[in-house]
Amino acid sequence: MKSVLFTSSITKWSFALAAVVFSYLGLPETQREYISTEVKHKLITYFKMNEKKSIIEVGDRFSPNLSHVDKETAYYFGKIVRYSEKRPFQKGPVLRWNQDIKIYLAGTVSKANKKEIIKVIIELNRLIKPLKINLVQKPAQANSIVYFGSLDGYNACLNTEKKLANDYYGHFHIKTFQQEIQKSTIYINTAKATLKRQKHIIREELTQSLGLINDAYDYPNSIFYQGYSETTEFTTMDKAVIQLLYGN
Repeated sequence: MKSVLFTSSITKWSFALAAVVFSYLGLPETQREYISTEVKHKLITYFKMNEKKSIIEVGDRFSPNLSHVDKETAYYFGKIVRYSEKRPFQKGPVLRWNQDIKIYLAGTVSKANKKEIIKVIIELNRLIKPLKINLVQKPAQANSIVYFGSLDGYNACLNTEKKLANDYYGHFHIKTFQQEIQKSTIYINTAKATLKRQKHIIREELTQSLGLINDAYDYPNSIFYQGYSETTEFTTMDKAVIQLLYGN
């Protein structure tokens, strides 16, 4: 019975819609333009849409001025910030934090890894000022979670929102609104990666969670190198790209 009534309703609405379309097409051009404008205005008002805000959302809210930047740095900035592994050929908006980043360390955190993450935080704070990255003692205080351990442990942790179907040496996930990063979740695989590799992963994933979301094969010594790497330092180019993203 429901399917019959549903079909009948669709038929009635189809005829009604067709009548409206034909009526609209039969009107003079000036009247059609007036109706289109009014309909657009009603939709914007109804959904509380702001045209300027919409432009900001799809535009370049955090895009820096690259006119004073050399071509090589501008190119690398675009490649690391505008693209990602999921959309390697589709240029996207510039994403970044617009508030201080408060990190809670979850899982099994060794002394060596805590020392390394503090080292990376100190270096990044110099590059993204006036924003700051701080460690917090409780997950409720955090907007970024860094988990150390195995994949099973990561997925079982109540503080990691993004669960992973596949295993990784390192992984980051960010949540954004109007191009502003609101939250991040980072996974450091201490079950499979060597200690030196873990240091690299800490630096890479934490940096990428700031909005430098892509990897590339251009510079083997870069922290954003797509191939296997144990790099534990930022190159001059890496620092320049990070500073550009945060307006420094």
